[in-house]
Amino acid sequence: MNRWNPFYHWSLKRKSMVIMLCFIFLPTLIVSLLIYYQSNQLFKQQVIDRTQQNLNNMESSLVSIMEDVEDISGYIIFSNEFRDFMTLPMDDQNYYEDIHRLQDHIKGFFTFHLNNKSYFDSASIQGVNGTDLHVGERLNSDETHWDQLAIEREGRIFWSEPYEVSRTGWGYDGQQVISLVRVINDNYEIKKPNGLVRIRLDSRELMKSVTNGYVDESNETFLLRDNGVVMFHQDQSKVGKPFPNQKLVEVVDQNEAVVTFQHNGEDYYAVIRNVNDQHIGMSLVSLVREDYILGEFAGIRYTMVVVISIVMLLTIVAFVGFVWTIVKPIIELTEQTKRFEYGNFNANVKVRTNDEIGKLGSHFNAAVSHIQRLIETKYKLELQNKESELKALQSQINPHFLYNTLDMIRWTARIENAPDTGKSIEDLSRLFRISLSEGRVWISLKDEFAYVQSYLELQKRRLAGQLHYFIAVEAGIEQALVMKIIIQPLAENSIQHGFKRTHPNKRMYIRAYRTKQGVAIDVIDNGIGMNVNEIKHSLFHSQNERDGGGYALRNIHNRIVHAFGKKYGLELIHQEIGACIRIHLPFIEKDYELLRILEGEDVNDD
Repeated sequence: MNRWNPFYHWSLKRKSMVIMLCFIFLPTLIVSLLIYYQSNQLFKQQVIDRTQQNLNNMESSLVSIMEDVEDISGYIIFSNEFRDFMTLPMDDQNYYEDIHRLQDHIKGFFTFHLNNKSYFDSASIQGVNGTDLHVGERLNSDETHWDQLAIEREGRIFWSEPYEVSRTGWGYDGQQVISLVRVINDNYEIKKPNGLVRIRLDSRELMKSVTNGYVDESNETFLLRDNGVVMFHQDQSKVGKPFPNQKLVEVVDQNEAVVTFQHNGEDYYAVIRNVNDQHIGMSLVSLVREDYILGEFAGIRYTMVVVISIVMLLTIVAFVGFVWTIVKPIIELTEQTKRFEYGNFNANVKVRTNDEIGKLGSHFNAAVSHIQRLIETKYKLELQNKESELKALQSQINPHFLYNTLDMIRWTARIENAPDTGKSIEDLSRLFRISLSEGRVWISLKDEFAYVQSYLELQKRRLAGQLHYFIAVEAGIEQALVMKIIIQPLAENSIQHGFKRTHPNKRMYIRAYRTKQGVAIDVIDNGIGMNVNEIKHSLFHSQNERDGGGYALRNIHNRIVHAFGKKYGLELIHQEIGACIRIHLPFIEKDYELLRILEGEDVNDD
């Protein structure tokens, strides 16, 4: 399972970074953001709850004032003094005396309310007998429209919208009043009107009485009628006019308690409280700017940012410390181990600490030194002994004696009428001649192909004719110099590993031709093919000398690279059937060109 899990193949730095990100940084950030969000929502809810409570208190005050004014109108209906004032006939012999007496009582009644209620502006009484009484400052205003609407209600209470009035003698001062207008009907004939009463309330003072102690600069509080007209407002210029944001008016009609909307380019929370009054549909509305809520939350937000920043900084410091004290020494140890693996005995780990990692580095350095001493003493000595034994053995073999003996056996086979045996001995003799070739390393491409052909002929007879091969060399390159015995191992590798034992038709194609880089030699078979990626890994990375054909390929590749550079060597060609291995060599015909290349000069590819 670990083989296919990419996490197991990551470096320590990458694993440490992912662990820090997934288990420290992200959880801390997420928890901090959740706390920040919850705190923000809690504060918003607190502001909204406080505003709703204030609106509840304001509603109680408003309903109490309206009920008080409505009770005054109800008192007038049942008061004998008010009824006599509105219905006393002018032909009564005591008319003027009675009228003055009644006026004094009525003025005293309204004066009491004027003095005790700041929002009480003035009152007017009109009787069917033509009497007209005004209590309070004289006003100039056309109130006919409101009177007509009150008459249509036939004695039911009617509340007007705010309208502008001016004081007599003082000119226009922009004052807004709200009037309760009611027809006063007879007690016994309820459809018979006795007169009309009008009680005016100062819109500004009414708002002060209703919102006293419940409104500050953070809130925009106003009373909105069901038709969208503003009954009172902190800004007197908006009183008596439709509220400019029609979307809010529509929301108020839907009886929603809290809504969010934009007004004058700012985001608001609108807290709505419908006024519980049977005579008029109104709603108290308080607008709270979102910027105000965010401003109140700025201290908490700053604290959260500081906490998050400190946590992130500590996380980064912890990660850097972890990498510096643990990951970096392990990586250095890994790099030095790779150097030692590739045979570099100068590998040495820098020991900075005395902990387990430092001790591991010290043990590694000691092991490298110990192995180096063993190699310099025991193994080198054994290699020298083996080399001496090999040279002694080689010196005992007389090549001319071997060639002459093989020729004698070959001619004896022909005399005894055994041509196949003679041909096999001839091929074997050619193999020995080229293999030994008086110690020469470089031979012509023609001789190398003759060596391969002799080898394939022997293999063909061994396989009882199941092997078929074809060799082709481009004209003009036969005398090119190549390393001795670089094609035969590839052909041997194909026979040993490329064909199954039961493969009935084993075919091999070997060709040599010129390229822009020099000379290319292809060894192609129709066998079972090869895993290109696996062979590439064996060719360029594996150091296992028991790796069968992989070791033979790597040996040839390294010989060519060491001689001519990395742009030459073996190339694995992918194909659907069988395998193809290509050898890249420079084109060299003269010995002095070969000498120049081997001395380190650049290879001429032209």
